[in-house]
Amino acid sequence: MPNWLLLLAALTVGVIVAGAAPPARKSPPAPKGPAAVAPGSQRPAQSARGNASRSAASRGRNRGRGLRPVVTQRRRSGQPQPTEDRYREIQQALASRGYLQREPAGDWKADCGEALKRFQKDQNLPPNGRITSLSLIALGLGPKRDSAPVAAAAEPTP
Repeated sequence: MPNWLLLLAALTVGVIVAGAAPPARKSPPAPKGPAAVAPGSQRPAQSARGNASRSAASRGRNRGRGLRPVVTQRRRSGQPQPTEDRYREIQQALASRGYLQREPAGDWKADCGEALKRFQKDQNLPPNGRITSLSLIALGLGPKRDSAPVAAAAEPTP
């Protein structure tokens, strides 16, 4: 008989604990800055748009901080334009292979684009006349890598 009394006591305590009031929530922090309003005073008049134009999520996220302008920066897409020296290198490579019929001058004109298109077509590259990494590699002007450290690392040390 004492077992059912213990069980009844445990259930009674569980019901009392489950029915207890939840812990009190903290109040939101007071606003700071020019939007702060002293207790008991009236709030400043809202603009015609007021808070109605902002979504509920943004109002909750910006609570107490006021509205801040969004600053965006434009990102340049692609790579920067090659220098005159780089144009001269590309033109020299095209001229030495017979695609460009003039002396390298460091400027990129229509005849250079046409010469590059012919070269790209012969190399089975997309013939768009644009200076691409694949075109530069095919011309032998791709990334320059120093192979000496690789060879030195491959040699066993005595």
